[in-house]
Amino acid sequence: MPRLITDKFKIHVAEQIVESISEIDPTNLYLFIGKTDGWSDEDNPPAPTSSIANTSYNYWNDMLSAKKVTPADIKHIIPRISWSFDSNYFAYTHDSNELFENDFYVVTDDNNVYKCLQNNLSNGASTVKPTGTGVSIIETTDGYKWKFMYTIKPQDVLKFSDSNFIPVQKVSIGTIVGNQKDVEDTAINGSIDIISKQSNGYFKVTLQSDPVNLDGETQDFIIGETLYSPVSNTYGELIEFNNGNTDIIVNPLGEKFSKDEVIIGSLSGARGTILLDPVSTYKFNEGRLTSVLNSTALFLSSTADSQYDNIYVDSTIYITNNAGQGEQSKIIRYDSQSRRIIVETPFTVTPNTSSGYIISPSLNIKGDGKQAIGRTIGNNTHGVTATLISNKGYDYTYATATIYANTQHGVGASSKVIIGPVGGHGKNAIEELNGNRLMIDMTLNGNEFGFFTTSNDYRQFGLLRDPIDFTDGSFFDEIYASQMITLELIEMSGRFTLDEKIYVGDTLSNSTANGFLVDFSTRDKMRLNSVFGNFSVDSRITGDQSGATAKISQVTERSMKPYSGDILYIENKKTVQRLMDQVENYKIILEF
Repeated sequence: MPRLITDKFKIHVAEQIVESISEIDPTNLYLFIGKTDGWSDEDNPPAPTSSIANTSYNYWNDMLSAKKVTPADIKHIIPRISWSFDSNYFAYTHDSNELFENDFYVVTDDNNVYKCLQNNLSNGASTVKPTGTGVSIIETTDGYKWKFMYTIKPQDVLKFSDSNFIPVQKVSIGTIVGNQKDVEDTAINGSIDIISKQSNGYFKVTLQSDPVNLDGETQDFIIGETLYSPVSNTYGELIEFNNGNTDIIVNPLGEKFSKDEVIIGSLSGARGTILLDPVSTYKFNEGRLTSVLNSTALFLSSTADSQYDNIYVDSTIYITNNAGQGEQSKIIRYDSQSRRIIVETPFTVTPNTSSGYIISPSLNIKGDGKQAIGRTIGNNTHGVTATLISNKGYDYTYATATIYANTQHGVGASSKVIIGPVGGHGKNAIEELNGNRLMIDMTLNGNEFGFFTTSNDYRQFGLLRDPIDFTDGSFFDEIYASQMITLELIEMSGRFTLDEKIYVGDTLSNSTANGFLVDFSTRDKMRLNSVFGNFSVDSRITGDQSGATAKISQVTERSMKPYSGDILYIENKKTVQRLMDQVENYKIILEF
């Protein structure tokens, strides 16, 4: 039976880990280091394994010290996709199964993160860097539309950014002001921010004469066949052809045909030469109103059609400036002699003779939401070139957008509604940009108040969850932990050496207790790890290699009860030598 673990579940798991560290009763997560004894091949550490023997016991035995992970040390991250000139970016769409596998967002050199909502309608190159941190959609002159999501904080740039990843965030609870808070607060659930134009509509192509075959004899095209130009390699679907009429209707399949091109029918073999540049079957007009009778009766400019009544019926008039700016209404009547239109819905603010207008095909949005309004723009040369949103509406989970006008003169253009994520674009950057990875960034400074050795090396580090306190059995929650036992010594004879086995008994093989010598904090105080058995006061110890001996005067146990917490992550590496002035930075990436 087919199954799917959704991206939301993966993000949820990552969120739960972050939240668990910040809760009132938090998960205690620790970065630990370990293993002072060498690999069989120091240049090629073995891959760690998840056997019970290792995860439950051996990694614990090799452990040296641990440092607590704080909420400031962990962050959701996403792959770094840096904006670069002349690169192509994928436009967000709600129905793509590969959205998160594509470059649909960018981070700029200003450390601003933007989501791509439209990529100049043809998946073309981005040549203008998005800028700005406002709540409105950002339109650039290269035809791209972007949504500002957030700015990476300076401290997070240093801590959680690298060549492969950047942090992704939501506004913290209690945040009062900020650019990202503005974006989240103004996001509208189910709003329609983008309606993508899919096709420009049909074009009228005028031929120099009736089509002919190779022998020059009259040969009709076949409706529905593909027409092509062998010179420009452009194609179009033949929509309408009438015998004896040199005007044909073509649906371009890509770029449209051009004047003087020869076009050939793929089935009929008929061919003809184009007399004029093809023009859209839709009617467009723009200008300034010459007179206004009232809020529903307006007179168009002298550029409007003066021959055909009702030619603009079902098209939309949009007021571009001055009185009534931003309003639109559908035309229900047109008188060509007077160039007067009657609109379906009265304008709230009545336009005047200073008001500019655009007439273009109407856009009808239908769906389960409310109040979304759109319009088209275009021209006679290119047809419908774009679909625009006049009012985003709200609460849409599905919608369609139909482009239509008077069917006698315009048809063929299509569009697709792009539904935003739940809450709206920018409401939840972690979910919207697929923040299913975490980065834990930890720094070890010198001996970290004596809890970490600076006299020896190590070869392993990892993450430990909810260890138990060695002394009282409660959850261990201190900042630092030492997993080395400390022996204070008297009656010393000889000189112990680092990394040798220290044991109690006649020989190492029959010892009652033994462990690796990690370091000396003073001449008479040593620390051991990988301890087996119990070292006790008054016992005598011997160095397996040095032969040195001493008597134990005091034993200080480990901070955490061995084998009590869960090893969540382990990494083997080449030898790391620790020094007092050394700073080590660890970035652990967890992906779900």
